[in-house]
Amino acid sequence: MVIVLEILVVIALLSAVLYSVIILLCGYGWYKIGSKTLSAGKRATIVSVIVAARNESENIMQILTTLVSQNYPKQKFEIILIDDHSTDDTLSKAHKFCIQHPHQVRVIIQTLKLHHHGKKAAITQGVCLANGELIITTDADCTMGQDWIASIVDFFEFSSAKMIVAPVCFHNERSFFNKMQQLEFLALMATTGGSLYFNKAIMCNGANLAYTKNVFLEQKGFEGASNSASGDDVLLMYKIKKAYPKEVLFLKNKKVIVYTEAKRTLSAFMNQRKRWASKKFIEFNSDTKTVSLIVYFFNLFLFLIAVTSIFQSQLSIFSIPLITFLITLFLIKSFVDFLLLFLSASFFNGKNLLIFFLPEQVLYIIYVVISGVAALGRKYEWKGRIINEKG
Repeated sequence: MVIVLEILVVIALLSAVLYSVIILLCGYGWYKIGSKTLSAGKRATIVSVIVAARNESENIMQILTTLVSQNYPKQKFEIILIDDHSTDDTLSKAHKFCIQHPHQVRVIIQTLKLHHHGKKAAITQGVCLANGELIITTDADCTMGQDWIASIVDFFEFSSAKMIVAPVCFHNERSFFNKMQQLEFLALMATTGGSLYFNKAIMCNGANLAYTKNVFLEQKGFEGASNSASGDDVLLMYKIKKAYPKEVLFLKNKKVIVYTEAKRTLSAFMNQRKRWASKKFIEFNSDTKTVSLIVYFFNLFLFLIAVTSIFQSQLSIFSIPLITFLITLFLIKSFVDFLLLFLSASFFNGKNLLIFFLPEQVLYIIYVVISGVAALGRKYEWKGRIINEKG
């Protein structure tokens, strides 16, 4: 038992070093990537905004209103809403909106083809209908500022990007649970942008993603990107990144932040995480695999050491109490995590959330361990569908 514990401690110490290096590099990358506020370019790009929606009766009017109010030439962008066989009145509300706004923006509303379902199928159908050179995807439960499209286009015309990854943030946090989710999301966004500074594509979010129609068709869309419900974002990013290694870029600009709401209940939260984890681990690229494993196992080792410290007080290998070693690792983790979160919160105007940092740190360790195990079960509920991923 003592030998096993000492091996665990050594591995935990090594994982702490690796974890710290990763988080510090992501923080440095997030800082160095800088905010990109560009002067208005030609804005000659034709844009197609694709929204895949299913049972979004509560949100559909808001997203359509937000999109038609964009500060971008009306004749140069269109909204394509693909309804994924909604069982509520999402579709009727969307049609009603079009009748009320007949001359503002071209809005295409179609139901996903029979026997097709899921976000990937909806986006694929939307791309086929699109007239735009640049495809921008978002979700029906999101909102954004009026300069969202214009700012993305300015960056697109300025850069050589084939894909633009942009920030997503929670808003309207009401409860402690919501604020915990926002802190996690701040870390994810900083990791996303920071890793792309080093040209490492680890993650992205389909609620705020842009790519050219040509590159989507050239890469055959989601073909070969698994049959899971998730993966409309990161698996497509991998394909484009492989074909164009230096042309997947992160746009750090407050004007392009897309806002959504945190999950209200624990069951909804875990369901979302299961859906995110529905992609098979083998489909991740080497960078995502490496980071995921280091993050998970460092948190797992902290959890195991915490449990072990209840029964084993002394750590012979370092001649110190086990609890002292645990606190040391926890402080190392907290230090590097706080630096990353501070940088991210500064950009997203979320510094007020940092007062919840310490309780979030403790809960996050437990959450990571549990969610890692829960992800092994590939069955979850999404928009009224029970999805059971295979493989």
